[in-house]
Amino acid sequence: MRYPIITVCCLASFSAHANVLQYFAGISYSNPAELFKVKKNEVILGGSGFYIDARFSGSVLNFNTFQYGNGSSDSKRVSLLPYGRIAKRVDSKMVFAVDITEPFHSNLVWGARDFTRYASTETLMTDVDVSPRFSYSITPKLYAGGGLNFNFLKNNETNWALPISPTQSSTLINRTAGFGVGYNTGLYYMINQTNFLGLAYYASIKQKTKGESLLNGMVNPNLQFNFRMPATTIINYVHIFNPKWLVSLQAFRTEWNANQFAKIRNTAAPPPVGPDFTFVMKYDPSWAFAGALRRQMSEKLGLTFIAIQDNGPEQDRLRTINFPSDTIYFGGLAADYRIGKNATVELLYARVFSKTLFNNTVNVNSQPIPFTTGRVRIHADVVDLRLKIQA
Repeated sequence: MRYPIITVCCLASFSAHANVLQYFAGISYSNPAELFKVKKNEVILGGSGFYIDARFSGSVLNFNTFQYGNGSSDSKRVSLLPYGRIAKRVDSKMVFAVDITEPFHSNLVWGARDFTRYASTETLMTDVDVSPRFSYSITPKLYAGGGLNFNFLKNNETNWALPISPTQSSTLINRTAGFGVGYNTGLYYMINQTNFLGLAYYASIKQKTKGESLLNGMVNPNLQFNFRMPATTIINYVHIFNPKWLVSLQAFRTEWNANQFAKIRNTAAPPPVGPDFTFVMKYDPSWAFAGALRRQMSEKLGLTFIAIQDNGPEQDRLRTINFPSDTIYFGGLAADYRIGKNATVELLYARVFSKTLFNNTVNVNSQPIPFTTGRVRIHADVVDLRLKIQA
């Protein structure tokens, strides 16, 4: 049984993974040039759900006693990232669409009383990206696309404990929100009837976030935290072996090196500790590699096995538990089922594994001493469900 090439390629693009903060889930970071696959109209409604079980085992310096707290601390959280698309073909060459995604997200809660509180209590982020975009047919084999990214950052928190007396501590809560604009562009080339190549680029987005900082009843409403959502390049290759089998290979390069320092200004922390904090990050560019093998089981059902390795941007000596990103391994199985002439349901389940080392320091009296030492073990369950309707 034979199937249209465009239909097969659409179903091979199913993936969902993350490096703790940046999520390649649902239709995030999709190639705008691939909108040419829309026949007339298309609606996608979906969501990626994550249960992340993270455990830190090791020691953290206590700023009250200047002794080390030892043991383990857990962050067990559930997140849901909804996404969607509305697309319409204008003519034989042009397709317009609007995508809504959540490409950046964090939901780590270590606890306000745990021994890890001096390193981190919560790291929270909700990021919504609205992207109007288009695809244009340059030739019957070559397609180009592009769009804008209106990025709304809200519920952004980076919190940790500070001493408020010789024997007591309190959580320094830093809440900010912001808005930034970027762009995306892409190319898609049909080499022949069995080989396809795609290239997409998402530009960096500068976020100048503002909000308020709280510590033990003190409030500073002039909090500032500026950073860059990193630029990301994606290359994708698809090969069709026969009408039943195909393979898809992807590589993601993210320019995390745009963030060498994290500067938080005007916190509620009084001098001499505050009010400003500068954290040395020295991120490297990161790479992720994905492979998908798909089999068409019947006229309505297809199965896809997906494997991903995602290498984080942090260095061991600078890594912090509020961003415990290191090499992450992802394995999953996706199924797509045609429920009508114009509708398809797609479901993915995956497991994620990572072990991350920490060996960072803090300056005390101008001398570096160990601050956070140990490892974070991350296990995660991922479920992605989407409904695609074409007319």
